Amino acid sequence: MRFGPGVAVRFAALLVLLGILALGHTPDAWAASDRPVESGQAVLEAFPPACSVELDSIVQGKTGSQGGLSLAEVEAGDHYLHVDCPGQAEQEFFISLKPGGRVDLKPKPPADPPSALDAAKTREQLRDLVRHAVDERGAGHSEQAIAGLRQAAELDPANADLHRELGITFLLLKDWKRARVEYLEAIKHDPSEAESHNGLGYALEKLGGIGAAAGQYGIAMRLDPDDGEYREHYFKALAMVEAEKDKAKKK
Repeated sequence: MRFGPGVAVRFAALLVLLGILALGHTPDAWAASDRPVESGQAVLEAFPPACSVELDSIVQGKTGSQGGLSLAEVEAGDHYLHVDCPGQAEQEFFISLKPGGRVDLKPKPPADPPSALDAAKTREQLRDLVRHAVDERGAGHSEQAIAGLRQAAELDPANADLHRELGITFLLLKDWKRARVEYLEAIKHDPSEAESHNGLGYALEKLGGIGAAAGQYGIAMRLDPDDGEYREHYFKALAMVEAEKDKAKKK
């Protein structure tokens, strides 16, 4: 099943809302009861006032009158931060925090539109990087695959396919938190791709958020109802949600 871009975005957003209402969980519900022990700080400086800031698809607030915003207690590890300022193109930052660390972010300088020749060269470079990264992953060279996909994502940060490939790589490594972050980023750029919702659901399930996982599996199933794997994941997750409710009632 395929939709036009505008229809897909509205449809996926509606499904997310329905999933939240039905299950009582947000995609990051697991985090509410599992606050990070090891954390760092992300500080925004010199941005225009009233810029909306998102961290891993969750709104964190807006920059103040001086264009700053401090995000404390950000879990150590990889994250994507988006800054949306009025009248400007949204800016995206990939950050990797160490425990107790701090990262300072400032606006990126405006880039000139690439020429047709430069755009063609970038597309060719992207194809080579992704092809090589997938080959490396197939050969069991995970770190090389991650490095190649990261390099590709720097060239085309809004490419949902690249973030989904990173998510797949981290699932294979059983690095559930990094997989979750990549799938969230993939969904931000293309909410109509069922595979990304299914991958996010799997990562959330492994992180202990079965209700949120069921919501993502449900979206995947509705976006691609012919895929039996998505249906299986969804109904298994629903059964686990009900089992958790029954267990809680017996306490």
